[in-house]
Amino acid sequence: MRLINITAKINATIEENLRSQNYSSSLCSRLRKRMGLITVNNEPKRIVDVVTVGDTISIVLEDSKVEHVLKANIPVNIVYEDEDLAIIDKQANLAVINTRDHYGKSLENALANIWGDFVYRPVNRLDRDTSGLMIVAKNQLAHSVLNYAPIEKRYLALVEGHLEGEGDIIAPIDREKDSIIKRCVRDTGKYAETHYKVIKNYSTYTLVELVLKTGRTHQIRVHMAHINHPLLCDGIYNENAHEMILDNGFKLTRQALHASYLKFDHPIEKRVIEISSKPEFID
Repeated sequence: MRLINITAKINATIEENLRSQNYSSSLCSRLRKRMGLITVNNEPKRIVDVVTVGDTISIVLEDSKVEHVLKANIPVNIVYEDEDLAIIDKQANLAVINTRDHYGKSLENALANIWGDFVYRPVNRLDRDTSGLMIVAKNQLAHSVLNYAPIEKRYLALVEGHLEGEGDIIAPIDREKDSIIKRCVRDTGKYAETHYKVIKNYSTYTLVELVLKTGRTHQIRVHMAHINHPLLCDGIYNENAHEMILDNGFKLTRQALHASYLKFDHPIEKRVIEISSKPEFID
């Protein structure tokens, strides 16, 4: 259970105040259905009641239906945690959600081994073989705010060949025909934009920093392949993908992509959270 205090910003109903501060429709719907979850200045209220600017709206957050989650003894690197969220530095070869091929062996199951039964609310998702930082919300309010909040995200990748400088890749991304997984650049696709910046050139490959301006599935992998610099060891988008020994002696066996940086306002406390992470495949 979590008690949240929110300051009324407008002279209107509690629901109108919540919506004006980007709280989700699902949260408002839940508060409409369940009595006793809201007080204003310590007096019980309904979501349709009117408040004035400066009033303190207090909301009790509790998950009414927490289903049993299978537990898996898988290491999890939690680099930040409080009552509302956790930031995970996810290792490669760990699925974020349960799928048929990885059922019971996902990040959800690994966290259940630490937290017990809980409602799983990942905010940003990473591919199974992509490592790095991701956010898991610990209550509905934090999740609803973070889903709409601006989150600054940066990635590091090793790509084939030598690149110089920086630039923007603007190319629409669509689902590849006859494939559930693979995406491609095609005029019928959705607008997609990626910014890249070269960090360092190595013998036959380049370290780049990437910033997503949009959030399409496999966007970085598709865009880098589109400009003929696919990620090292990317078995879907690199025709020459193979295990390799990097210049620093590291054996690379998966796509060389890592979510390296997150910056955002805390969904409840509004203070800035900034976290960085270095991938295992660079010096």
